[in-house]
Amino acid sequence: MVTIPVLTIVWTLLVVQVCRTRGKTYSECLQDVQNGVCQQYPHITICTNDGKIHNGVCEYQTALCDAYYLHHTTLTVIGTGSNGVCHTLVHHSTSTSPRPLTGPETKIFQAIAQGIDSRLLRTQTDGTEVSEAIKIFSKQDHTHSVYIRNPNCWAHDLDMTCISPWNSKGHTRRAGTLISPRHAVWARHYSIPLNSTLRFVDMSNNVVERTIVKTVALPVPAHTNYMSGYDMVIGLLDHDVPSSITFAKVLPRNFTEIYGSHLHHALPVLSTDYEEKALVDDLNAMHDKMVSLSTPILSYRHAYYESKIVGDSGNPSFFVIDNQLVFLFVFTYGGAGSGTSVQYHYDDINNAMQSLGGGYRLTEIDLSQYASEADITEVFG
Repeated sequence: MVTIPVLTIVWTLLVVQVCRTRGKTYSECLQDVQNGVCQQYPHITICTNDGKIHNGVCEYQTALCDAYYLHHTTLTVIGTGSNGVCHTLVHHSTSTSPRPLTGPETKIFQAIAQGIDSRLLRTQTDGTEVSEAIKIFSKQDHTHSVYIRNPNCWAHDLDMTCISPWNSKGHTRRAGTLISPRHAVWARHYSIPLNSTLRFVDMSNNVVERTIVKTVALPVPAHTNYMSGYDMVIGLLDHDVPSSITFAKVLPRNFTEIYGSHLHHALPVLSTDYEEKALVDDLNAMHDKMVSLSTPILSYRHAYYESKIVGDSGNPSFFVIDNQLVFLFVFTYGGAGSGTSVQYHYDDINNAMQSLGGGYRLTEIDLSQYASEADITEVFG
């Protein structure tokens, strides 16, 4: 057997680009940085693979513009910290090759892949152009609250009503995602304040609006940078949303670990951005406090891939299992993307929901047809 060298997975941040090439110039990239929220984080230190230490998020984002537009390269973040000190966050895998999967793994992974791949292949067979099939809405009139879901979207038959396309603070930015009829989550570093309105759209294009009345951020250990795995806020809405708006489910509580390096084929993930596109990424790793994605290898997935940029923070990522969205995380970092793991903070989120009131907890997707509770704990815990 030929042994492959030890793999080092930098999972806090993958290759990141601030701006897509689509119509952007270098000066517009810099303008995006200046108009963003990075000025709020001068104390955060980010280290990149070129040996540079960036003091403050603005300095880091400016370096991304320089790298992409002036040097035609990208930067990989290898650590984060504060006040000029970086802590490298890596996971070492000693796997020599993808190991044989257990029965429960095979069944669950097939269900995850089927949820997205079958729809992408169907859309490809139908001959719908990617530029059309990537759009969740065919019309978004935020001013007049008019939305029409796109029947040509590759994910048109999925209930994605948990995803808010607009809020009164950031408009199309600062995304929120429902995790119960009365609770939503978003990124702490791109937060949505009290008394803001979250807007949702049901499958019949009816608009539902709710007001944020309380919020709780995930608890952060002392001397820890919250952007390294604690970048999430849970909010309470003034009233339950109607049953026509479906909240996102989560994986079973003890389902906490997946390593992409252990798989023969990467698992697809559905993500959104601030333009409300149905993007596709591959799962890189779900480990400890973070979930990270990677650029898809399969061509029909890669057609729906885009780098995550300034403004995409807080948008959600999901597995699709049994035609249901299964919530994994919201974006903290760009490139393929990474963010705070819902599964790692399962109890913290439930505690926050309880403290906020409303009478709800996280709802798990039923995987009993694929694996027993004991199997899930043993294999994925």
